[in-house]
Amino acid sequence: MTESAATAPLRYTLATFPPVLTQAAPGRPSQGRLEIKVFRDPEAVQTTAGCRSITVEVPTGGRPEALTDRPDRIDATYSAPRGRTWHIRKSISHSDRTVFVCTLENPRHEAEFNDTATFTLILDRIPLTGSPSTVSLRVTDDSATGSETYIRRSTHLPLAIERTPDGRS
Repeated sequence: MTESAATAPLRYTLATFPPVLTQAAPGRPSQGRLEIKVFRDPEAVQTTAGCRSITVEVPTGGRPEALTDRPDRIDATYSAPRGRTWHIRKSISHSDRTVFVCTLENPRHEAEFNDTATFTLILDRIPLTGSPSTVSLRVTDDSATGSETYIRRSTHLPLAIERTPDGRS
């Protein structure tokens, strides 16, 4: 079962570096960095949210709405509170997307998000070879609050790619 993000106990923010991502042009390579921060919804009634996995799908390949046609070059790492070790599995087996599956490395493979616990997936050195457009990153988590059953919830994060500074695409 997949539920809307509107009822999700977790929230996401997306930051890009540089702040405006610019499409690469012949003789003018361009790279970007994405930071997807995961945190407990501050307006949720429950004080903690459990999470078994977070999956991020990035549109890649040769289509115009792809972020890059070089998904093999994307470096994946993370930032999390001290003592939390996450495992990030990258799959480039799909022709239209690259999938990053993030799980906490503990015996239960479960993360607990409270007022201070966060997780930030960092996708770096992305060759920005796609067309100028807005692409959509899909984020899916398997989460619950309190004694709820774990539910898969998805949301989309829009990401704009601008035309090269000289106007060529």
